Amino acid sequence: MSTPPPGRRHPPREAGFDDVDAFLIRALQEDGRASIHDLAETLGVSRDVASQRLRRLIEQEGVRVVAALDPHFAGHHVLTHAAVVVDGPLRPVAERIAALPNSVFVSLTSGSMPLVFESRHRDSAELHEVLDAVRAIPGVRSLLVTTYVDVLSGFFVADRRSPVTIDELDTDLIKLLQRDGRMSFRSLGEQVHLSPSSVRARVHRLVEAGVIRISAITSGQLTRSRIAIGLGISARGDSAPIREFLLRSPDVDFAARTHGRFDYVATLEGPSAAHLLRATEELRALPSVSAVESWAHYDIVKENYERAIERAVGGNGGWQVAR
Repeated sequence: MSTPPPGRRHPPREAGFDDVDAFLIRALQEDGRASIHDLAETLGVSRDVASQRLRRLIEQEGVRVVAALDPHFAGHHVLTHAAVVVDGPLRPVAERIAALPNSVFVSLTSGSMPLVFESRHRDSAELHEVLDAVRAIPGVRSLLVTTYVDVLSGFFVADRRSPVTIDELDTDLIKLLQRDGRMSFRSLGEQVHLSPSSVRARVHRLVEAGVIRISAITSGQLTRSRIAIGLGISARGDSAPIREFLLRSPDVDFAARTHGRFDYVATLEGPSAAHLLRATEELRALPSVSAVESWAHYDIVKENYERAIERAVGGNGGWQVAR
């Protein structure tokens, strides 16, 4: 069976008219600049329905479509997942961690370690500085850290990277797209004084080179139709079947091969607990899976993969900046 490239997913297996919003968000996670025509065709609805749904998601439901710098271009070469044991209320600790510039994802969860966060760092020295800062937060008893070795799928990680030179106009376009990833080429052109065709070519080059990915992110509110769980997977023997499962599963929103506490870390998202249980059971049935630890996400406090372009210039390792 062929596997889709990272970042591309099949529609959820349980569908109906009530799932149009979920389908739409997933389509925008695959391609944040997909046209209304393409979205309508993918969803099997009229362009008016697709347009109205998209407008409501953005204006009322907190969905944002933005450009994010690929972690490597942003100078982030050490990506980690950490689980925290907290004495007392979780939210004050979570908000302190969310305020750290290196944290990109913070969630209140179930389990014995009821707070998890993902952070990104230039190097190991910066990682240890951040971990020391987290340990110093009142209420933090301990934390366990897992390092991402290979991100298999993630909506803000480029499928591929190639050397490219960016100039001041590219930088200005990235800033604009970080605020609104669906800004029209005409509007972008008016801001940077270029023709729409020139802007289109530049944006396409930035995406194709892996500098940016334009995708949808939600407000972090989990509902009855949007349930998320985290998985920590331990392997035995050849772990290739686990990798293949995580790449092809329509329920996997994020997956990475890791070292430390687990061999793989993944996030599954679906419309119901029963749906996610079936997906987890499929994973557990693999002979190469030794153990699976799971935690439910109760409240996503932070999910922000943006990074100031100015901070990335100079630490891009493969991309050159035109002076």
